[in-house]
Amino acid sequence: MPRRKPLSVVSGEPEGLGLETIMDRALAAQLGVPYVHLAAFAIDLDRINAEVGDAEGWPTGWEVFLTELYLRERFDPSRPDDRELVTETCAAVMEAGQALGAQLPFAVWDAVERGAWPEELRAIFRPWRRKPVQLARALDALFEDADAERQRLAAACLGVPLEPPLAPPTREALARISA
Repeated sequence: MPRRKPLSVVSGEPEGLGLETIMDRALAAQLGVPYVHLAAFAIDLDRINAEVGDAEGWPTGWEVFLTELYLRERFDPSRPDDRELVTETCAAVMEAGQALGAQLPFAVWDAVERGAWPEELRAIFRPWRRKPVQLARALDALFEDADAERQRLAAACLGVPLEPPLAPPTREALARISA
């Protein structure tokens, strides 16, 4: 009997950034493309934040600010599906702990605080022992001139070289935000 030739298989190497991120396969399967784009956006901004560090011109909380703007642009708080997606995503991120993209719940919290998202989402943040007061002050400063800051920061993000590069949906969203 002739010997069988083994089938080619995909290597066991994990795909992705090789870092802990907020992307959750189960949520991606459950919530679909909008979840994946939201998670990828948050992850990419956090990657930029790690790259630029405390460089001048990058104010405290900028990644939360842009994540909140993306959230406001992409999702409609009056739609139950969008509220469910945001609620499920925040719960998963807060349960997972520190990972790339973990600024997302802070962006949702601030959107609730500013009245852009419904009060009912405040329940997500009950486990927080204290509110992020310093972050809120930094975001207040960014929202004082939100149009100029959004354009400046989104354009700056597009200019940061990353490896691997920004996800195409993130690049498109940042281009819209900077326009």
